Formats: sequence, C-alpha cells, structure tokens
Amino acid sequence: MNRKIQMRRLIPPWNMPSDPVKAVFWFMHWLLKVLVHFFWLPIIVMIIIETYLNWMVGGVVNGLVGGSVTLLVGIVIWAILYALLLMVNVGTSVSQVISDVNRMQRDALRHRPFSPFTYGEADEGKVVEGTITDLEQERKKRRRENLQE
Repeated sequence: MNRKIQMRRLIPPWNMPSDPVKAVFWFMHWLLKVLVHFFWLPIIVMIIIETYLNWMVGGVVNGLVGGSVTLLVGIVIWAILYALLLMVNVGTSVSQVISDVNRMQRDALRHRPFSPFTYGEADEGKVVEGTITDLEQERKKRRRENLQE
C-alpha cells in the first residue's frame, strides 16, 4: 500500500486551469515534473542498448565504456532538467506570493479598518442584519407615511 502512495506522488495531480494561457504554462510545468521524475527509464534503456551494441561490435571493454558514457550523459541531462524544474518552481512561488501581496493590499485599501477618519461612523455599504429590501418599495412606504402625517 505504501508503494502505491509513493508512485502516486511521482505523477503530479491533474489540476489544469480553464484559462488557455495559464493552461499552456501549467501543462509545460506538469510535463517537466513528470519528465524529471521518470527520466531514469530512458537512461536505463539507452545504457542497455549502448552497452549491448558496443559489446557486440567492439568487445566487453568497449561496451562498458559506451554504457558508462551514456550513463554520464543521461545524468547530466537529468541534472539540467532538475535545475530547470527548480527554477520554474521558484518562479511560480515568487509569482504567487507577489499576487497574494497585491490582492491583500487591494483588500486593505478597500476596507481600511484602522483609519482614524472612519472610527464611529456607520458603514453604509454593508448589510449587517435583516433582509435586503427593494428601495422603490421603501420610498413608496415613506411617502405614504409622510402623506398620512
């Protein structure tokens, strides 16, 4: 059971956004994660193929050297992909933090709970209790009350 959970973590969840531009960048990021997590498979396949082919053509030593070179090249390419994934993750995190800070600043400017000028004044834009009524009906009611008085 534990092995299944570990395998699920290798494939990131599919939470593609509906915005087409964001979806393209999200998919590229998702594909990079999958590629980094499973890049060992093509490395192993290429090591086996290179070792076998070079072994048949040039002997044991030539096969082992070819497999070792393929392993080193594969590790270097994987390291480059991993570094690229780290940079994308950092960039995404920084972008989310900046977006959250901007949203919080907009909300703070909109509400201004600590402003000394609004202390004690009723905020007319908020409905605290009761129901929302039709303004036209309220005006007609007041007119009738004013006419009756």
